Amino acid sequence: GDYCGKDPAISCIGRWEEQRLSSDAAALQRGVQALRRPGCFPHGVSVSVMGFYRSGSTLLYNTARLWVALAANGSMVGGFSCPDIQRIGFGIKGRPEEGCSVVCKDHEYKDGAGQAAVMLMSHRDPFLSVCSRRMMDVFCQSNPVMLPEGGVDWPATEGAKRKCLAEPDLLKVETVNQCHILMKMQAEIYRRREEAGERVAHDMLLESYHADPATQVRAIAKAIGICDEAANDPGLVDLVVKMGDHLRERPDDEGGLTRMHSVHSDDKRKQMCSELEEYMRSDPQCAAWMDAKASAEANSFLRPTQA
Repeated sequence: GDYCGKDPAISCIGRWEEQRLSSDAAALQRGVQALRRPGCFPHGVSVSVMGFYRSGSTLLYNTARLWVALAANGSMVGGFSCPDIQRIGFGIKGRPEEGCSVVCKDHEYKDGAGQAAVMLMSHRDPFLSVCSRRMMDVFCQSNPVMLPEGGVDWPATEGAKRKCLAEPDLLKVETVNQCHILMKMQAEIYRRREEAGERVAHDMLLESYHADPATQVRAIAKAIGICDEAANDPGLVDLVVKMGDHLRERPDDEGGLTRMHSVHSDDKRKQMCSELEEYMRSDPQCAAWMDAKASAEANSFLRPTQA
């Protein structure tokens, strides 16, 4: 994979973060010392960051990446798609890579993600996630029109997509389908984690982060296994919060490291998604999930007896 830290020249701490570490060195000194004190950070920890599409998982990934990068002090890798931790040896006693930590992001529960000692999740107001999918132009693409002799009939497929987006009844069906796609993603991750006898260490509601980022930043650090002294340090927490601010303000800055994507505007959301919430609420499963702010406990694909 294309991971930071795999080469000494590719740091898991970005340029903006390095500048803040230098300019705010005095305010950060106590926290960094606590973070790197023996026993504060579980060296060799593997952290998989999961979440359904457009749920805040990239922000969550970068929050975890920065905490671990500050603590590991060079002995970490990070990136998209989780590696085979057992094969590589991260955190495994007796292996040369025993002390190397990894933070990886994925949307699907693959073997590498499942092997992680710590799993973090994100969720978000389902309407906002589905709307983001609409603005990313991924609606009405699930059933390509095939030619009799094989292969995709691209003109017919494009025509079917235009019809799906233009006709309210078809768009309503597609909107509910998009909601179900996200519900099933969340359910699959939780189900497989529970079947493995493990749990999700922290599931961040993106709206809670926006309302009180410092509380979420501290909770993420503690879920990773960082000691309270460092996780609660005002200087470190402020650095990680400001990193999140920088991500939203400059999503194109160091995208190879952060994996950050564009942030959609409220104006575009109003223009393209005005009818989607009504369509989503027409489906009882989706409506219940929306009312619970995408909580896994209200996901009928995961816990049908509670639906």
